[in-house]
Amino acid sequence: MDSQHLQIALPGVMSDPEWIALESLDEKTRHFIFDDRMLFTLHERGLVEPQGSRWCVTPDGQRALTERAI
Repeated sequence: MDSQHLQIALPGVMSDPEWIALESLDEKTRHFIFDDRMLFTLHERGLVEPQGSRWCVTPDGQRALTERAI
């Protein structure tokens, strides 16, 4: 299934796959199960940013994780 079909069109709402991807990056996983399109989607939303060869969660991404966990 294409990751585009797993996303929600509302800017302030993350789909479950987006949240799982963001959470796994926050935990600095070494085995990212999603493809690059998910990373670029999260990047377009300002939730992650590339830092060298790794992707890191931005302050907005941290806030989104915290809000979703509540």
